[in-house]
Amino acid sequence: MSGSATDRKPYALTLRTTEVAGRFVADGDPVTFTVDNAKLLATAEHPGTAEYFLASLAGCALNIIATRSVEWELPYPRLEVTGSYLVDENDSTRFERIELVFRFADVTEEQSWRYVDDFTARCPIYNTLVRGGAPITIEVGAGES
Repeated sequence: MSGSATDRKPYALTLRTTEVAGRFVADGDPVTFTVDNAKLLATAEHPGTAEYFLASLAGCALNIIATRSVEWELPYPRLEVTGSYLVDENDSTRFERIELVFRFADVTEEQSWRYVDDFTARCPIYNTLVRGGAPITIEVGAGES
């Protein structure tokens, strides 16, 4: 059982500006990465916040599904997750919709949904968004090569 919130240490990530307007560096033990704001840069060389947002959501899905395939002693699935979003045209501070499309190869539809249901039950990123009212839709394709 995990300890209380005061006993546990939260993961911290520090972002800072650089000498390039629109480029930021994120430092968190053990990772360092760059975030670009394409609106401020002539050429964005690194992902921006939108790409990292979608990557964190899809990455959570891939991590959970990969872990479960090992725990459940199933073949490691070949899987592609595509994330997309649309910002509300009347309120740029919220998403009108967020979509995740899962494409499994060589996995039955039943097993695909088992993986996806486990992701939606366990991913803190997904659940924080959904509990906050984010409109997330999921599409699953199974047995595709």
